[in-house]
Parts: sequence; C-alpha cells; structure tokens
Amino acid sequence: MNESIITLHEQPKEINQDYFNNYGGYNYSESYRDYTVSPYTVIASLAENDIYFETLLDAGCASGELVRDFRKLGIKAYGIEKNTVILKKSVIPEFCTEMNILDMSKLRDSSVEIIYCNALMYIQPQAVLSILKEFFRICEKVVYLCNPFLGESLFYDPCRVFLAKEIWWDHQFQEANFNKIAKNIYKKN
Repeated sequence: MNESIITLHEQPKEINQDYFNNYGGYNYSESYRDYTVSPYTVIASLAENDIYFETLLDAGCASGELVRDFRKLGIKAYGIEKNTVILKKSVIPEFCTEMNILDMSKLRDSSVEIIYCNALMYIQPQAVLSILKEFFRICEKVVYLCNPFLGESLFYDPCRVFLAKEIWWDHQFQEANFNKIAKNIYKKN
C-alpha cells in the first residue's frame, strides 16, 4: 500500500488568514464552489444510490458556505471547523462550531445521517482510520468523501499533508466498517 500514498508535507503550513484570502488564487468565499462538490451533486449522487437524508455534518466546514447551501435546500446541515480564523467569518455561525476532527467526542452517536468531508488530507495519514471510526459512530448512513485522489488533476495546496490513491482510501473505509457503494460514497456496514 506504500505506493498508494505520497506525503507532501511532514509539517504542513498553518492554515491561516492568508490561506483563505488566497485560496486557489482568490478569496475562499468566492472560490469554494470551484473546489467543493455542490449540494445538488451530493444529493443526486446519494439519491442514485437510494440514500435520502435530512441531516448532514460538514466536517471541516471552513466558513460554512456549504452548510448554508445545504440549508437553503431544506437539509438540516451543521459544520465543525478547527480553524478559528475562518470560523469567525462564518456565513451561518449559528450552525457551525469549533471542533477538531481529531476529537469529535462531544458529538453523540448517530447524531447525523450523512457526513460530508473534504478535510482528511490536511491531517497525518495515520490519523485517518481513527477519524473514520469516529465517523462510523457519529453518522447513521454514509460518508461522502470529497477528496482528490492521487493521480487526479488538482490545484496545488501548500497545506495538504498527503495524497493517496482511491484504493488506499477504500481500504481505510473498509477497516472502519464502511462499504464503498459509489465513487466518494461509503456506507456503514
């Protein structure tokens, strides 16, 4: 499996105000749609797999744009984010809270139906499995992994810690008792 992952930064750069001011070449609030899967795509992908839901957690929500957009569609969406700088600029602060995905112990078992996450590549790869086990505890149905896989084209992100092939991610989810049912969708066993 070692050939399935590359480490980009042993000590990643801090995700700070400069990062969000120049995310992909311009401000995060303006560019998040270019780098985030739309709520319509997520809902359609889940519906194609007979998964319907009312609640969603965006794990690594930044300033909450995705939470806001899901809420506009009638989904009870919430977000957690460890970076207080961007969280202070939340567009929907009443539904986004400070929390690190490395410690989600305050979240109740089966408290949301779906977890959407694009933040796992910002941590050390050896922490992924324990986070996925927590996702298994917290979600009722599936995890939607919004994550570029090694080999796919993507913009350079100086804070990303690693890139892994899709097979590596599949293995991590299997170890945490999820089954892959579609690209980016992992269902609880």
